[in-house]
Amino acid sequence: MSEYISLYVTALFAAIAAIAVLYPLSVRVGLVDVPRGRKQHQGAVPLIGGIATYCGLAIAMLLFADSNIQPVYYLACSGVILVLGVFDDYLDLSVKLRLAVQTLVGLAMTYSLDLHLASLGNLFGFGVIELGVLGLPVTLIAVIAAINAFNMTDGIDGLAGMLSLVSFISIAIFMALWGQQLYAGFALALALALLPYLACNLNLVPGRRIFMGDAGSMLIGLSVIWLLIIGTQSESASFRPVTALWIIAIPLMDMIAIMVRRIRKGQSPFQADREHLHHISLRLGLSSRESLALITALACICACIGIIGEYLLLPEPLMLTLFIALFAAYLYGLQNIWRIISHFRHKRLHNRQPRAVK
Repeated sequence: MSEYISLYVTALFAAIAAIAVLYPLSVRVGLVDVPRGRKQHQGAVPLIGGIATYCGLAIAMLLFADSNIQPVYYLACSGVILVLGVFDDYLDLSVKLRLAVQTLVGLAMTYSLDLHLASLGNLFGFGVIELGVLGLPVTLIAVIAAINAFNMTDGIDGLAGMLSLVSFISIAIFMALWGQQLYAGFALALALALLPYLACNLNLVPGRRIFMGDAGSMLIGLSVIWLLIIGTQSESASFRPVTALWIIAIPLMDMIAIMVRRIRKGQSPFQADREHLHHISLRLGLSSRESLALITALACICACIGIIGEYLLLPEPLMLTLFIALFAAYLYGLQNIWRIISHFRHKRLHNRQPRAVK
């Protein structure tokens, strides 16, 4: 138990120290986000949240993590993703280059640790779906999808961080309850290393506002899929693959929905726009904090459904059907939100009109 406490305390305070060191340095070297185009914040904000999180986690894991979880492999792969994100923050790299590096990292985690998707579980009630030779390409798709799903959520203060906290804590609960305590400690260390960034990003620390940057959001995405594969595919798996969908429901659904919408418009699925869930909530009149609270609450509800379904061992086809139904409702709602709102506004105005006296 003392090892876990040392791991947690080191992850937290090393991340705090990293922010203190990196904040003035980032301003000097120009690793800052300047408001322009779609970005509407005030002033140049350091893009060091992801770097600080990685530093805190790396120091903690190298000093106190159990060697059985092979922290060096994770830190190497996540370090490559972090560097990719830093260069993307600096230079705005092409989509092809980002996808190429993400693919290489996926290959590295597969071949170094034999960490890949081998089974999708009994999704349709006809027996376990074994992927066989499809395991590698499906794993690479999952890695790229997770990295970019969390990257796309990083649009308002605190959102990517809060959604990742929901995922990390949910994974830690599963792993702590069902036999993967070492990895549960890893997941909680990740969550604690994120807290200093969140405190600064949400202006809880005066004069130290920072952004996560692409480095941070990509790091989170890789970390989540890393833990999901371990949690569902290892010999001591602590939850079923269908449950993983509920753990990352909001980032996953938002990414798929926005990509489908862009493709239907004839645009690149990776073209930036202001049509994400957080953008829509802002356009509906919610403040940034209200949008953060709403979307985080939705993510918590989805994660709780996954936790309850796993605890009760609800049939996997039922859990999949519920998820598909939720996604269909989500997709319909986003596509028709303005028509629905216009209808209710018109109805409300109609009801307010005085009736003619007979």
